[in-house]
Order: sequence, then C-alpha cells, then structure tokens
Amino acid sequence: MKNLLIQNGSVLLFSEDNSDLTFVRKDLLVSDGKIQKIEDSISEKPEDCFVLDASGMAVLPGLINTHTHLPMSIFRETFEGCNLYDWLHDKIWPLEANLTDEHVYYATMLSYLEQIRTGTTCTNDHYFFSEAIRKATEDSKMRSVLTRVLMDSDGKEAGKKREEEFRSFYESRNPENSLITYTVSPHSLYTCSPTCLEKAGELAEEYHLPVHVHFLESQKEIQDIQDLHHTQTAAEVLKKYFSKSKLILAHCVHLNSKEIEILKTLDCGIAHNPVSNLRLGCGIADTTLYQKEGLLLGLGTDGQGSGSNLDLWESMRMACLIQGGIHTEEEKRLSAKDVLRMATIDGAKVLGLEDSIGSIEIGKQADLICIDLAQNFAHIKSTPNHNSISDLVYNKNGYDVDTTIVNGEILMLHREIRFIDAEKIIHEVKRFLF
Repeated sequence: MKNLLIQNGSVLLFSEDNSDLTFVRKDLLVSDGKIQKIEDSISEKPEDCFVLDASGMAVLPGLINTHTHLPMSIFRETFEGCNLYDWLHDKIWPLEANLTDEHVYYATMLSYLEQIRTGTTCTNDHYFFSEAIRKATEDSKMRSVLTRVLMDSDGKEAGKKREEEFRSFYESRNPENSLITYTVSPHSLYTCSPTCLEKAGELAEEYHLPVHVHFLESQKEIQDIQDLHHTQTAAEVLKKYFSKSKLILAHCVHLNSKEIEILKTLDCGIAHNPVSNLRLGCGIADTTLYQKEGLLLGLGTDGQGSGSNLDLWESMRMACLIQGGIHTEEEKRLSAKDVLRMATIDGAKVLGLEDSIGSIEIGKQADLICIDLAQNFAHIKSTPNHNSISDLVYNKNGYDVDTTIVNGEILMLHREIRFIDAEKIIHEVKRFLF
C-alpha cells in the first residue's frame, strides 16, 4: 500500500517541546511509510490510497516497548513463587538450554502477534538465537531493535563465542531495512566480567550502537557487582566502560543518590518494567524521583516469563499506580500524561529513535494505532469519560486497539490480523510447551 488516508480521528498531538499533549480532530495522509499531511480535513486523496475512517477512535503514536525478551512467550507463567535469581538459575536458564531456532522463531512470532493486537509498534529485544528472531521480525513487518546478548559468567570461551556471534549477526544485517536497528547488549554487570564489558564498549564504539543492559533490577546484584568489579557503585562501572555510548538501562529499581548523580552525567535512558519488578519481588523503582532528577524514562514489559504479557497499557496503568505506594497524596507523582509520554515519545528517545517515531508529526514514520473510544455497555469502564488522557491510561487495555499500523502498513485492521497466519503460529507454539 503506497498511500493511506486516516479520516475523522481524534489525534493525539504533542506540544512543540513535548511537555503537553492533547486530542485534536484531524485527518492524516501517509505516503511511502511517512506522515505527509496533518490537516483539519483532507478531501483530495492520491491514487492507490486506502481510506480508513477513524470516527469514534483515538489515533495515537504506536506504543514503544523499551525492554523485553521476545521469544519468552514460550515461558509465560513459569515464575510463580520465585525470586529473580532462583527463577533465572533454576527455571529459565535450564529451559533455554533446550531451545532451538524453530522454538525461537515461532515464540517470537507469537510475541509479535501479541504486540500487534495490543498496539505496540516498536520493540527493544534482549535475547540470543538472533537469526531466528530477525527472521520473525522480517516476516511480521514489525519495527524492532535487535541484538545478541553478551555474557561470560559461564567462562571466557563462552563469552568470546558470544562476541563473535554478535559481530557476525550485525555484519550480516540488511542495511536497507530501516525497520530493524541494533544494540550491543551485555546481559548485566553481575554476569559480565570486566573483560566482557570492555569488549562490549569497544563493539558499541566500533559500530556506533547503543548499549542495552539490565541494571540494578534486584537488591542482591548490588553486592554481586561490587564484588566482581571492585567498586562502590554500579554506575561507576557503566561510566568506566560506556561513557562514550548511549545507554538503555533496563529496570533501575535500586538507584541511590550516588547512582543517580553519575547517571545524570551519562547519555542514558531507563526502561521501566513495573509489572515484572512486582511479580519477581524486585521492588518499586522511584520513577517519580527519577523524573524530578531529569532522568529519561521509557516503559517496558520485560518478557512474558516474568511480566506475563506484552500489553503496555497494563504497564502504563501500573507505572502510575505504584508511585502512590511510595509517595504521599501531597506529593506530585507520575501522571497519566507522563506515562503516556513514556510509552511513546520518551520511549523513542530512550532508544535513540525520536527523529523517526514516537509522535505524530509530518515527516515521521507512520507507526500509528487506533483506539476504540465508544461509550457503551461493551466499554462500560470508559462510560462516561471526563478525561481522555486518564481514561487511556487507567481504563483502556490492549484489546481496545482497533487498528495497528507500522511504517504506513496496516498490520491489523478492525481487530483482524493481516499478513500473518495467527492460528498457525499459536498451533506451532503449543507444540513446544515444555
């Protein structure tokens, strides 16, 4: 499809400095994957143009998941009753030892189906079996940031092999495919030796790529990092190896004042995963404080093994609600507008993609979603609706998404998936249940 005209929608637009957002009745014209016009009414349409009537719908930038593990749909609900370390060592890592490329391909396709259905249009992945994930990404037509995770806690030779796999993976990319970008991704500071982190920093500089790493997710890793790297603060390790790189820090549950001050000197963004952090008992990240300190915040789901699902609407709601558990009613906390920015334009900034996605602007890629705003019995939670922004965050979920568009291409239209045989994907993944 070369051209797309979206008419009669209530379009979410940001102010020039992104500090405010509001709904405005507008038409959008998309050509060659980009937003070409945003006008009150567009009556003339080009040839080869599909017209989408968005009456009764909100038109939003597609949601951006800044941290997940795409193939982990296959491990959904494996974590009950575990802490993070036990879950990784006793459950997930032994299961992952039995994975094949076929497992990973179909599990990744299932995750993409889940994201298309629930309105996520860009994903930052953190996994291995990279070729199988890339094949699924190409077949799904989704926008993703991919990698091959690095670590050497199981030995130097294993670490070196992963480095070679990353280099081969990145250098075999198709540079003309703008839907796929890349990061260098050490697993964490407690599973990577100084040598491994040094190599990761060199790779990031060589290829001019961001660094995506788990950071201070649990209380236990604080001491583990100090013991392994002989330092007082984990942020000092980041500064030592990655001061020249853009950093995407997953979790950041346990930042103290010293960590925050160091992070403020780095080019970094936080991928906040509130649901996974609660399910694994890792704690509550004080994102209200982080925001006040000027740290950049995006939103993530983590993998379904710990986060249960990839529905960013659930993560938005939880991100707001849990701040009331650590801040009093007199304090200004994260608002619905704040987390909606986290899931869109600020998430794009975390990934370094804000010039192309994250907001509805002329010249940006047409990654868009339409949300059903009907006020009736089927949408009783939103009836009546006195505040559209709050309603999106507190009352909507992924199943209110009507249409999902990536790069100007409609991947789901009126809740019907296009281009992917959803039933086949579901059937194949069920065969793989461990």
